[in-house]
Amino acid sequence: MSKSFSQFLNILIFIFPIVICLVQVAGDIVLFVIAMMGMFIIITKRISPFNIKEIKVFSYLSIGYFTAVCLSVLFSNQAQELAHYIPRDFYFLFAPIIALVFYKAEMNFNYLLTGTKVALLILGMMTLYQLMLGEDRHYGVMNPNVLGNLTVSMFFIVLPFFQHESLKYKLFTLVSLISGLLTIIVSGSRGAWLSFIMLIGIYLYFLYKQKNKLNKKLKIILVVITISLLSIGSFNQTIKDRVNESIHYASVWLSGTEEERLYEDLNSVSLRFHMYQKALDNINDVPFFGHGYRTSNITLFKNDLDIMGLKSVQFNHLHNAYLTNYFNGGVVLLGALLLLLFLPLRIFIKTNIQNRENPVFISGAILTLGYASFGMVNILFGDTYMNGFYVFFLAIILLITNKSIKGL
Repeated sequence: MSKSFSQFLNILIFIFPIVICLVQVAGDIVLFVIAMMGMFIIITKRISPFNIKEIKVFSYLSIGYFTAVCLSVLFSNQAQELAHYIPRDFYFLFAPIIALVFYKAEMNFNYLLTGTKVALLILGMMTLYQLMLGEDRHYGVMNPNVLGNLTVSMFFIVLPFFQHESLKYKLFTLVSLISGLLTIIVSGSRGAWLSFIMLIGIYLYFLYKQKNKLNKKLKIILVVITISLLSIGSFNQTIKDRVNESIHYASVWLSGTEEERLYEDLNSVSLRFHMYQKALDNINDVPFFGHGYRTSNITLFKNDLDIMGLKSVQFNHLHNAYLTNYFNGGVVLLGALLLLLFLPLRIFIKTNIQNRENPVFISGAILTLGYASFGMVNILFGDTYMNGFYVFFLAIILLITNKSIKGL
């Protein structure tokens, strides 16, 4: 492709991580423009993303997930009522076309990395500003749990590159990471914080497996910085209060009587436990193609008239992506979700074993593991921000990984 084509794409790559968390619909516009560029390539070059080795797996995984969503609607016996939800997952329909643009252009990963750091910095500044205004939770243009999740993902896309940068870039990266950590804390998302702690441990494992003895001092410094950042969050009063609250409600649910569970307090922790238990109790009754997209709670709680049931039926998911996808789309949709998460993870881990020094593989592995952890306590691909972010970053990182396999 022409040089101007590649330059324009690199600008879009730079601004995407900035605008998706800060400006409503702006991330959608960037992805739409890239998709239109892909359509231009398909028409003029007469090529298909499904015939290109480096993006074939990503293309089939994305289309497979979108097809599973459509099947869950088609076999729901209420296709007309549910069809309007399908556009929320159009990112997966256009994902192969988006990946084709990345493949054909001369993509510069540094644009993505710098844009992600700038995004973390801006989010941190906005968080400080909202704290000065006396607001307790920062959530920008989206749900605070989604903001917390996306900030965690950006944090760990940037972190693996820290040890490979020059001193001036290390300072820039460190400030952006601290800003990201502040945003994660102030978002008040307990799920994001638990994922953050888990991913820190995974990152330290990847760091440990690197064999370069010349980097031992740097590894120690990184471990000290990481533990320090973790301590900042652990001693934050907002995080402590919400974690202690979770522990209290969880203990009541696990050891209390039915009456204590239902009427002590209507809270998010007890609601989650109630949804999980109800789902597990009815898991054998799910049809092969599920009950229908975004119908899990209606199906389970339409006849549940206690206070928890009346509250649970108001949600369109079970606060667990795996149970939600199984009830919505049965084995087909759950299988498509697991493949979309764990097949790329397998590629990243396999490639990392062959080359421990390339941070791209670590970023990819942590991206997929992070999303897998988000789905344990919340929605995953039903949110447009979560969908667009995953498609965009996975397409780029998986493409770079597949291209590098040739040289290993």
